[in-house]
Amino acid sequence: MKRFLINILILAIPLIVYLMIIVVVDPFNYLNVSKLVDDSVKFEISQEVSPHMYKLLDFENNPRGKIVLGDSRSNGLYHCMDSTQWANLAYGGGSLKEMVQSFWWAAEIQKLDTVLIGMDLNLYNKYNKRFYVEETIEAQNNFFSYAFNKNIFRSTYMILKSLVSKQKISINETSMTKEEFWQFQLNETPEKFYKKITYPDNYYSNLLDISEYCSENNVTLIFWIPPTHIDFQNSLEKYNIAKPKQKFLEDLMSLSELYDYNYPNEITMDDECFRDPLHFSHDVAIRIREELIEGKPFVAIHSVSAIIP
Repeated sequence: MKRFLINILILAIPLIVYLMIIVVVDPFNYLNVSKLVDDSVKFEISQEVSPHMYKLLDFENNPRGKIVLGDSRSNGLYHCMDSTQWANLAYGGGSLKEMVQSFWWAAEIQKLDTVLIGMDLNLYNKYNKRFYVEETIEAQNNFFSYAFNKNIFRSTYMILKSLVSKQKISINETSMTKEEFWQFQLNETPEKFYKKITYPDNYYSNLLDISEYCSENNVTLIFWIPPTHIDFQNSLEKYNIAKPKQKFLEDLMSLSELYDYNYPNEITMDDECFRDPLHFSHDVAIRIREELIEGKPFVAIHSVSAIIP
């Protein structure tokens, strides 16, 4: 019996060591007790490995009353906002389902003041239903779920590798030039998102619930449609999206304030305003922020003069 217990202990040593490493490195600040690894290192690596987990746990650790919801375009806008007041719950490639889930999750943790939702027609589709937020919340249920999540293992490994090598670890980098990636986006994205657009009754109902909640709880709710380059807008001409787009605009305008940047204008017709056909530059993000938050007129249509508190 004694020998059996010793063998069990020996077999358990690697597991114990691994759990101790997770506690010390804590790549997403789940425990938020160890300060051995600087938060800047965690930010550079963990946010790239799993932006959902990083941002949700960051909100839990530091809840704020103003939140940004959306996909990579909203994430780009957030980078020029005041992070002491605003929380970033926008995820690259995010779905409307994830926005809805993130909203209600955040509302349970913090009394909200302002909700800024960025979305385009590609997200307002019955078949767009990625659910990484749901999976991430489940992975945060307890320490063991967290410790044995694949993203935790990968982030921990890459953080340790970075610390040992004293070199910056590159994640999700593309070898394409700007011109190559530009053409790739024009070739691949329209077919992926606009070939099969179906009205999302369920999503409209979800957004209506959010709109009513915000109205009843004095929460400022603002929708905005990010600008896309005119090349991308032209690439959609072969898809039958005129009616879905009109319904999309009508629905958003019926729910709250709407700022629409996605039409032929001084931004969308200028190559220098974009990193690729879908993602605007940092300078444009600053101008959009000023209009949405500070009430400074820019190029949006369907806008209102009210300033976000």
